[in-house]
Amino acid sequence: MNTKKFIKDYRKYLEKNFNAERAVQEKRYLYSDLKHYGLSVWKITAYAKSLKPQIMKMPKPQLIQLVKTLWAQPSHEEKSLALDVLTLRADDLTVKDMPLIEKLMRESRGWALLDGLIIPLMPFILAKDRTAYRYLKIWIKDNDFWVRRSALLAQLLLFRKGVGGDKNLFFKLAESQFDEGWIDKVYTDTLTRSRARFFIRKAIGWTLREMSIKDPQSVRQFLTKNKSKMSGLSFREGSRRLKSTRTKV
Repeated sequence: MNTKKFIKDYRKYLEKNFNAERAVQEKRYLYSDLKHYGLSVWKITAYAKSLKPQIMKMPKPQLIQLVKTLWAQPSHEEKSLALDVLTLRADDLTVKDMPLIEKLMRESRGWALLDGLIIPLMPFILAKDRTAYRYLKIWIKDNDFWVRRSALLAQLLLFRKGVGGDKNLFFKLAESQFDEGWIDKVYTDTLTRSRARFFIRKAIGWTLREMSIKDPQSVRQFLTKNKSKMSGLSFREGSRRLKSTRTKV
């Protein structure tokens, strides 16, 4: 596959489907400093899937280069396509690809790209090599709240499916975030502090909620133990499915 032609063809697709009003709204909603074409997620994913036969045949080095090149482009949609392409080959990823994952993670700078990277891809790496869990232990101490969010969301799909993951590790990671004093030390502006608290609290609650699908008892015990320590947002999100099944916390 010719990378330059690939990007040229994709930009034609972006320009053809350009939605100025949506682009402005999306850029504001995501607090993004990237260029936006205003394409919906499904349009980007559909484009990636249309090229699946070619992508699946690419040698891995060529695939990684394509991902890096797409990621280096100036628009949100090009970076999003990089993640969709990588997700199509998620089963080929190993712990040796963690430098790439970390690079993309640190450059995502927002939930839309970050979640589209960490949630679908990390489970494949963690399931293959338990040494990859050490990254989560490091990430949770990082001064970038998006990196901490990554540590909390990395096992979400494993818990949702009930096929692995390290629940005890997740509980320790979550508990370590109840003390939010570090946020005020690292960030000086009120908006960033507020966003840091929200996105970490949300990640804790979201992961607990997904875990409760297959293991409600573990989630119930965690919530009962930590209700007085955790944020209301984390507790509400984490107990949502328990309430819907009339299980008391």
